[in-house]
Amino acid sequence: MGEFILKTNQLTKRYKQTVALEHVNLHIRKGEIYGFIGENGAGKSTLLRVITGLAPPTSGSVELFGIRTRNDVAHVQKRIGALIESPSLFLNMTAEENLELQRLQRGIPGRDCIEKTLKLVGLEHTGKKKVKNFSLGMKQRLGIAMALLSDPEFLILDEPTNGLDPTGIVEL
Repeated sequence: MGEFILKTNQLTKRYKQTVALEHVNLHIRKGEIYGFIGENGAGKSTLLRVITGLAPPTSGSVELFGIRTRNDVAHVQKRIGALIESPSLFLNMTAEENLELQRLQRGIPGRDCIEKTLKLVGLEHTGKKKVKNFSLGMKQRLGIAMALLSDPEFLILDEPTNGLDPTGIVEL
């Protein structure tokens, strides 16, 4: 039936007295697409933060690509592209410079991926324009580009259509 990209087992996350996640069991196979729907504060973003290693679970476990992430988070993070909540961007840099920094930080070889990814998200013509002068939708597109830069095996997008115009939503 295909290998599992993600397995969570009894995943729980508490912030002081607030239970954000309680005993979440999730199994996602390679090639599957999932969407989380729920009210504000339901724990959707928290689950994604725990899966990506941005927040530790209170209890339970996360397994990505057959590897328990508490043991080897850095190894599996290279195989994941993620945009959680809003993108972290350097506002005084261009889109290309932001992607170059991301490429270097993630150890992605070669610069070809930058031009290809900018074109994919429709930002290939931004040139020397600083990100601080981008619209909200352009910033969101750049965040998506950052998640896609390494051609990840597992893509996690948290509210990816935030700030996009109707055309951008359809393109995504």
